[in-house]
Amino acid sequence: MKILTTYEAKNAFPKVLKLSQNDVVIVTNRGKPVAAIEGLKGEEDLEDYLLERSPKFWAMIRRARRGRSVSLEKVRKDLRLEKQTS
Repeated sequence: MKILTTYEAKNAFPKVLKLSQNDVVIVTNRGKPVAAIEGLKGEEDLEDYLLERSPKFWAMIRRARRGRSVSLEKVRKDLRLEKQTS
């Protein structure tokens, strides 16, 4: 983890972006942390980042987890699939 002041981050932002590809960069103002900059490696990283921080997404996960599980046999029966043999 790299720690920079707001002044350092502002004056060397391309360097900050490069550093953030390998580790989180913490930006401080008057000695107190004010931001964390984490690099993204592409669109998949962006989607993961947004979902991890989405209260709506986590509410959906909690609702799904409260539901009853369904056995594989029941799914096969409902879909009229035969059991696969090895």
